[in-house]
Amino acid sequence: MPSENRCLVLTPPSVLKHLEEPYLFSIETDELYELNFDAYQFLLRLCRGENPPVPEGDREFIQFCLDEGLITFSDAPAPKKVFLEPSPVPSLRYLEFQITDRCNLKCRHCYLGEGLHSDLPIDKVQRVLQEFEGMHGLRLLLSGGEPLLHPQFWTLNEILRDYSFRSVLLSNGVLISRDMARKLRVHEVQISLDGTKEGHESLRGEGTFEKCLSAIDHLQEENIRVSVATMIHRKNLGEFDSLAHLLELRHIEEWNVDVPCTEGRFKENPNLWVEPSEAGPLLKYGFGGGYHVSGGNATCGAHLCAILPNGRVCKCGLFSQEPVGSINEGLRTCWERIPRVAIKDLTCDCPELRICKGGCRFRALQFGSLYQPDLFQCYARGVLKGGEIDDRQEGG
Repeated sequence: MPSENRCLVLTPPSVLKHLEEPYLFSIETDELYELNFDAYQFLLRLCRGENPPVPEGDREFIQFCLDEGLITFSDAPAPKKVFLEPSPVPSLRYLEFQITDRCNLKCRHCYLGEGLHSDLPIDKVQRVLQEFEGMHGLRLLLSGGEPLLHPQFWTLNEILRDYSFRSVLLSNGVLISRDMARKLRVHEVQISLDGTKEGHESLRGEGTFEKCLSAIDHLQEENIRVSVATMIHRKNLGEFDSLAHLLELRHIEEWNVDVPCTEGRFKENPNLWVEPSEAGPLLKYGFGGGYHVSGGNATCGAHLCAILPNGRVCKCGLFSQEPVGSINEGLRTCWERIPRVAIKDLTCDCPELRICKGGCRFRALQFGSLYQPDLFQCYARGVLKGGEIDDRQEGG
């Protein structure tokens, strides 16, 4: 504990967040630690540059924070930026920020379809980042299109580490050279890898598979954490064991497996569609990551919203046709308008409901109603099995 000559300070990646409850957040590890009142007040004083005595009842917690690298000893206090106004309720924790709709590929499953070469001006991007930080945001998902094609991406890249949230670049990986990886200042890059060579390139084009693997290698050489996102489609159904082995060899710690929605170019390629009974069980291949624990009673997206390249704000990128406003009105104003579906209003009621939260609301709409379950999740969790068909219409 602090001596006469040394004091405790928060380490650079550690920041205070006041969501529904006060937390200490590690930007580097993406871990969220709940605080009681005394611990929060103590850490708040550290952020103000004070050297307070450790509360007697929190000595064990402070030792835990030392062991976790959240706080450390210093010869002098180290004031740190902290936002005192709590976040809105529910809190906006994750921001899907589509800064451009430009892309270097024409993926057959892309729900965005053809882009209009729209780019959010850098001054508006920066204003949104400041607002998100002030709302105690945790994770910025920098998306597109291909975000690397934004005309001022590298200007944005240089300021990302100035904000007290985790930045995750969502990329197809094709453009990431060794030099580019060396320049990136994001905390994580999520690479889209939709199968082994045959399955991946059937969606994204010839030559893209090896470029994705090279991107992963370049990023890991620069100690940038890499996660992988995979979409289930007709051409990769037999590749998941091989892909899992490939990711294990590259020490990937997070694998997000999902199903494309029938929007954009996917409507033009119905042969890629996989029924819930066949695709659902493959969702179990995913591991790691996910959202921080929340006691909310809403379905998917309770703590997430999206900003489109035209500046409109919506529930998520899939709900682009139902914007709730524009960033010109302010991020907090738009966030408070986001419509939410309560879990209790769903037509399903099974033991898995509190975990899956009914699955994706956009996919549920494709099966007929905003209030029914996402059938892919029903099959993934064994609520429905094999060729069994629920009393809701499946479709593609």
